[in-house]
Amino acid sequence: MTKRIKKAENRGMTMNRPVTNAPQPRFRQIVDSIRNDIVTGVLPEHAALPSERVVADQYDVSRMTARRALEAIEAQGLAYSEDRRGRFVSPKRVRYDISNRVSFAADARAAGTDLEITVVRTRAIRAGGSLAADLDVPVGEKLHEYTRLFCINGHPTLIETEYAVAHRCPDLMDHDLRQSTTQLLEQHYGISARTGDVIIRMRAIQPDEAALLGLPPHQAGIELEQIIRDDEGRPFCFGRQIWRGELAEFSARAIVNR
Repeated sequence: MTKRIKKAENRGMTMNRPVTNAPQPRFRQIVDSIRNDIVTGVLPEHAALPSERVVADQYDVSRMTARRALEAIEAQGLAYSEDRRGRFVSPKRVRYDISNRVSFAADARAAGTDLEITVVRTRAIRAGGSLAADLDVPVGEKLHEYTRLFCINGHPTLIETEYAVAHRCPDLMDHDLRQSTTQLLEQHYGISARTGDVIIRMRAIQPDEAALLGLPPHQAGIELEQIIRDDEGRPFCFGRQIWRGELAEFSARAIVNR
């Protein structure tokens, strides 16, 4: 054992510790170079990243190494993929303070964000067991269901499906849903949103969602679920959002009980 340690020391290393002046792996050099081009604006938002073949030729590495480097850039949220078109530089992340907002649409437009909302589908449904429990209504209660696509600066960002208790807003579907429904419910039905119970998780984006968001199916996305309550603490709306993972940045304020 002693001879092995001495040989290792003679080669400029100690056991389990690499040499500090060892050259950086080619894979890491590629990632750092592309990241620097994105951060400094050499590659602007939505610009196409070089293909695997171009990266392999430019850095004199295998296609596999080039692919791993581009996948690492995407995993860091700096790029997104479009099916059969390649990889592109991600737009700036959307900041969403979930401890201070019940309506993303209202706050985004108040901040001057270029937000476009497209209504994908509307229908009347009956509450199943899970929705009935979330909204504190009997199973079979009539609900309004509507799905909308949110685009920021022309870029598909999130899909939202909401379920509202129908007897509290009977003709909701007759209104223009390309606006904040939280504000709409307050203005037309006197229902004020005061609190929201929020759950955030990662999940795979399903094929129908991917088609709307312009992504390959089963890519990782961020799902946000919210039960919205009125002044009296009664739930009146359940919402589910699925965000493009590279575009979302959620924050919240923690309350520490001492």
